[in-house]
Amino acid sequence: MSRFDDIYPLFREYDMYAQTVDELKPPNVYKVLTPYGSFVCKRTRVSAQKLLLVSGVLRHLQQRGWDGTVPYCYTKYDEPYVQQGETTYYLTVWMPGGELWDNQPLAWATPTVERLAELHHLTQNFRFDDPRQVEPLIDSLLKRWQHLLAHAEKAADLARERLYPSPFDVVFLANQAYVSELAQTAIARLRDWRERHQTHAHFRLSLIHGFPHPAHIMPDRSGKGKLLNFDRALFDTPTRDLTLFYRAYFHQAGDAAGASQLFHHYTSIFPLRPDEIDLLSIFLTYPERVMRDIEIYYGGMRDWNELYAVKRLEKDIDRLMRLNRWVQQAF
Repeated sequence: MSRFDDIYPLFREYDMYAQTVDELKPPNVYKVLTPYGSFVCKRTRVSAQKLLLVSGVLRHLQQRGWDGTVPYCYTKYDEPYVQQGETTYYLTVWMPGGELWDNQPLAWATPTVERLAELHHLTQNFRFDDPRQVEPLIDSLLKRWQHLLAHAEKAADLARERLYPSPFDVVFLANQAYVSELAQTAIARLRDWRERHQTHAHFRLSLIHGFPHPAHIMPDRSGKGKLLNFDRALFDTPTRDLTLFYRAYFHQAGDAAGASQLFHHYTSIFPLRPDEIDLLSIFLTYPERVMRDIEIYYGGMRDWNELYAVKRLEKDIDRLMRLNRWVQQAF
């Protein structure tokens, strides 16, 4: 029995057959060669309903002439996915050229921010008329931030009580006041923002990518790039995408000057309103990645060795400080 036995039958739904199958990113992403070209096949946890929604929006944009994504391939039944039992798969066309940016760690940034701005502009308030839909988005984020802060405070108590603190404990406690202050400031500002905009009549929701990352943009012939992997896409404030983008940018050793240029480039395509700029500043202030490090380490959620854990925390705190300095300067 081949380990790709679940992949080969899928292609009958596209009136094709697979000649070879190779793993791209185990265990869920494969490159498949057919007589009609090469494709990427992904096994996904995304629901069929969500795939229909997201692929429908992207198809609509493609029909309007926007070519900023690697599109879904549709089956002979005009569906953007194939289901086998409880498992869902989808296909996209294989795009070569990712190696062009291998030696340029920040080459992905400009094409990504440009395509995000275009996506947000083209889908703003797409079939959405009720601005109150933003309220549950903000409420859920506040709940998450408060949970992470409470967990970090308990972790600090645990670290202080240890007779022999670990290296992670030492680094965490040395920076705990700074991290907690940022978290508390962001929570207070987000509560205030929510109160001030409860009756806002023109709040914008767009389709956001949900995971802007160097691995999710591919260079195209025009040099602009195409977005891929919309598994986390949803309708939300565009500032959420920008927040995720800037966290990834500073994680990839981006600097303040480049961050400002990218922000000006984004807003030249999709200008942000003052309330959205304020929200972006709040989102970027919260030390999300450091909080996740703390939660994972003290919750035993992953099997990290001590050396890896403490180096990760030190690097993430350094990135947080650089990001925070830029936020204070830019906004």
